[in-house]
Amino acid sequence: MKKKVYFLGIGGIAMANLACLLKQKDFLVSGSDLDTFGPSAELLKKHKINYFKDHDPNHIKKFKPDITVVGNAIKRGNQGLEYILDNQIAHCSMPEIIKTEIIRDKKSIVITGTSGKTTTTALIALVLYKAGLKPTALIGGIVKNLDSGFINGNSSYTVIEGDEYGSSYNDNSPKFIHYRPYIALINNIQPDHLDIYSSLEEIIKAFRKLPRLIPKKGLLVLNTGDKNSAILKNDAKCKVETFGEGGVVTAKNIKTGPNGLDFELYRKNNLLGKIKTGLLGKHNVENILAASTIALHIGISFKKLAEAVAMFKGVKRRLEIIYQKNNIKIIDDFAHNPDKVLASLSALRNHFSKHQIIAIFEPRTGSSRRKFFQEAYISSFKPADLVYIAEPYKKSALSKEEMFSSQKLVKDLNKEGIKSYALENADGIIAHIKANYLKTNASPTIFCIMTSGDFDSIHQKLVALVS
Repeated sequence: MKKKVYFLGIGGIAMANLACLLKQKDFLVSGSDLDTFGPSAELLKKHKINYFKDHDPNHIKKFKPDITVVGNAIKRGNQGLEYILDNQIAHCSMPEIIKTEIIRDKKSIVITGTSGKTTTTALIALVLYKAGLKPTALIGGIVKNLDSGFINGNSSYTVIEGDEYGSSYNDNSPKFIHYRPYIALINNIQPDHLDIYSSLEEIIKAFRKLPRLIPKKGLLVLNTGDKNSAILKNDAKCKVETFGEGGVVTAKNIKTGPNGLDFELYRKNNLLGKIKTGLLGKHNVENILAASTIALHIGISFKKLAEAVAMFKGVKRRLEIIYQKNNIKIIDDFAHNPDKVLASLSALRNHFSKHQIIAIFEPRTGSSRRKFFQEAYISSFKPADLVYIAEPYKKSALSKEEMFSSQKLVKDLNKEGIKSYALENADGIIAHIKANYLKTNASPTIFCIMTSGDFDSIHQKLVALVS
């Protein structure tokens, strides 16, 4: 008899990918969520997973799951969770079911870091897949080459994106703690999730647990260009390999252009050959170096590595061009903390030097809605020519003392000579662009929309406006 799994919070992209992967592994799957949009909704529809758009306990009662997976966005007070607890129904976190049903006795390749996790996990999974190693993979996004974020493989390798965010309502430990790493990457450690972690030091402390889990015959991969991750070398009992300047795997003669970038790949100062990619930005050079370090360690040839990198189309919502016509590009990007915003806008400035860059930002995550990054954002937006900042998402749930101020950031940006506007929502931004930009501007322009959510369908509204 098929095992029945119910996902409480199925609308998150990682939960949706996991639901689809388990269905392919012959589980019966259902679930519920209040806010399922875009990639998650399309994925669940494609894989014919029926789910509910509310958390009515009757859905769980009728489905009679063997296990319920509780998403980390689900908190006490949620109707479904309270029903599960009251009736003592078996339940677990997403990381726990990944450990028991996906990883089990396989060699787990765990990809972590504040930034670049999704792209790097996707790239490593594709490299292994194209090399014929048939990995199982679970990625926190939609990989364009796969049109999903998972691979149902049958080899000894799993590739898992390891988030540092809390695991569930009753487990604040990072998700990656559960993933039994055989090979682990720590790409970078930056201030983020400050609604969960009290400081950068607390985040480093959380990451410090990962190297201690790797067996002696395993591998830890670190980025020499990131001082916060590089210091964790001494926490490992296994072999450590590094990438970046001064590392084992390095990039030289990096060239950028509107169609991507290329560079020479070196390992132990030996030239392996040229890497070409359609990805944009210095941060993606680091992501490729990270993936290359792992692939070469496993024994994948440079030729197969280079072929996979060249064909990698990237991940949806990571500097994704969603519209391109008449000198106008519209880009959808997931950037939310200051480091990610700066990396994305710097990449666009480097690759499209003749374009005007218009940044449109919605503070939506737990950290960005609060004032943790109020001052840090000032330098993050400097590569842009024009900046629109929306009001924080669901700001009524925040106190005035803790809330990020769009108006203050815009005032500070204007002082720095960066023309900026604080507007309430997507419709206000679209109306302002229509009235003040489209009629007078004819130069090549990039609109970069940065949000971790739907942002009131601003992407579709802007495409409709410019087309």
